[in-house]
Amino acid sequence: MTRPFILSASIAEVAFAVPESAAPILCAAEAAGLDLLVMGRSGARPFDAQVLLAWAAPLTSRLGLVATVPASNAHPFHVARALSAIDFLSAGRTGWSVVSEGAPQGMGEDMVGAARALWDGWGSDTLILDKASGRYLDASKVSASNYEGAFFKVAGPVNAMRPPLGHPLLVVDGDDPLAVADADIALFADGQPVPPASKRLLKVAPDADPAEPMARFEAGEIDGLHFTLTDALSQLPLIGARFGAPVSARPSESGDLRARLGLPIPSTASNQPGGAVIPENA
Repeated sequence: MTRPFILSASIAEVAFAVPESAAPILCAAEAAGLDLLVMGRSGARPFDAQVLLAWAAPLTSRLGLVATVPASNAHPFHVARALSAIDFLSAGRTGWSVVSEGAPQGMGEDMVGAARALWDGWGSDTLILDKASGRYLDASKVSASNYEGAFFKVAGPVNAMRPPLGHPLLVVDGDDPLAVADADIALFADGQPVPPASKRLLKVAPDADPAEPMARFEAGEIDGLHFTLTDALSQLPLIGARFGAPVSARPSESGDLRARLGLPIPSTASNQPGGAVIPENA
């Protein structure tokens, strides 16, 4: 399979919290060919990204929706529950980016571990949905995670089904990195240490010359590009015009976000092969 060229951007404009302003930005992001839109970033979160994800899911069809989650004032049980529900609403297009923002060292990593343990408390084939017998699920395939870390202690199981992605995509940012060995996407700037991840996206300006980053992609140094939006409605068409061709040239856009971007389930997941299987869709 041809390695996908990934386009990502982050937005922290106050206007994005207003539906009338946010809807055109979502349309522009999809038109530009973005694979991921990260809502908020470390030190700039003028809205509740998880709320916006739920609102944005039915308004988009291919765009990966990534919530910035603060380790300092969020709880992994509520985060895991919300992201699981949103992953169903979006048909497997959800991600999250944990930011420390002054939290004690290790708290962000502990949040990731706790949320992953909660998602792994459900087997991928737990649902039965058998009307004749009245059985909704196979309780033997639901387990208490009993996660206990330095900051969070969570018994579970979370009261939400395992996400279709298995785990929503974990995005880590070189500006506020986490010590997580198997993140899905790493965002970094030249001169910055690259956080370990399956895919590496280089931060560039929307008006950058495409030649150099495309050469680095072809050489296998990077897997795509990330843009920090400051004026989304003017910058997104520029991004699409300069960098969207490799995305539009993909032979197929079918499948969930992991399938599209060539991302396996993280190695720290339980022995589940993937996300939830809905019997009526199997």
